[in-house]
Formats: sequence, structure tokens, C-alpha cells
Amino acid sequence: MAALGIASANAAYAAFVYLYYSLKPSQSLPPWKDPETLDLALLFLTAPIGIIVTIVAAAKGAQKWLIVALIIALATLSLVGMLEGISV
Repeated sequence: MAALGIASANAAYAAFVYLYYSLKPSQSLPPWKDPETLDLALLFLTAPIGIIVTIVAAAKGAQKWLIVALIIALATLSLVGMLEGISV
């Protein structure tokens, strides 16, 4: 359950950041000062925590379909965070 909670929190955070800055775009700032870029880059730090917790849940016998879905979602969020981090 902790793995699902962490993955859901990461996904909710990413969706909130995207919607917030879509409705209220930031000024034209360079990427290293743009809060949207920095907020999404934070996913590169938080998504691997979810991946580790998911692997621990898999070792304890969680359902395989849930583990696969969480790993795919968290890997995607980690990739988004990495790409945002590289842009800085």
C-alpha cells in the first residue's frame, strides 16, 4: 500500500504542477529560475523513492500487475524529471 501511495502522490504532484502552470503561466524566465521547470525536475528525486518502495513491495509478494503498473508510471515520472533537470 505504501508503494501505491507514494506513486499516487508523485503522479498527483506532477499533475498539479502541470495544471497550475497551464492555468497560470510563469513569466518568461530562464530555465534555472522557472518554478515550473524546477518543480518538475523534483520528480527525478522523488520517483526513484517510489521505485525502491515498489521493489520492496514486490519482494513481499504484492500483485504483479500492480507492480508492473507502478514501475512503468514511476519510470515515466522519473524520465520527465530527468529531462526537466537536463534543461536547467
